[in-house]
Amino acid sequence: MKTHKFCVLLAVSACAFTAAQAQQGETHPSAATASGRTTVVNESTSETGTLLPKRVKWTSPIPLTGTYERLTPEQKAQFHALYESLPPGDEPPFPAKGMKPIINAINKGHSLLMARGELNMAVTVGPDGKAKRVADFGKTNNPEMVEFVAQVLLMTEFKPAVCSGKPCAMDFPFKLTLNGTLHKRPPRG
Repeated sequence: MKTHKFCVLLAVSACAFTAAQAQQGETHPSAATASGRTTVVNESTSETGTLLPKRVKWTSPIPLTGTYERLTPEQKAQFHALYESLPPGDEPPFPAKGMKPIINAINKGHSLLMARGELNMAVTVGPDGKAKRVADFGKTNNPEMVEFVAQVLLMTEFKPAVCSGKPCAMDFPFKLTLNGTLHKRPPRG
């Protein structure tokens, strides 16, 4: 049964990835390796996601909608506080289209895998805005969900970090609570 769910999950992912590539009119090769804790590596990215009911818990003060440029100074300060030493004027990487496409894509996988636990990941973003690798430091009950979320993050296009006025490589922290249950819709009357 788990194998069937994982195959369906891969098919949904492939369709979303293909649709995103078709919209961009280009294809991207991907390569993945793992070492130590779950780590996924990819040299090319794309974006994916659709609007779905919330099945995951987003507790960050950073809004799901909007780009880094649209964050208020207070929200930028809260986001910068996640970094131990970020010199004044430098900027961390941030999803180019905001957090919503990532959360929507994760909801798709979550509806099949019904994972529970905490996702705590670090996405290494290159100076070109492409995710290079994802390291997992969280605790979930389903390694397939961790792999799926890592792939979603690898396909995400990022605004690159800025160090001393130039694009640079930097990690993007990603934390999310998975509740493992579907929200039921009220009956229609």
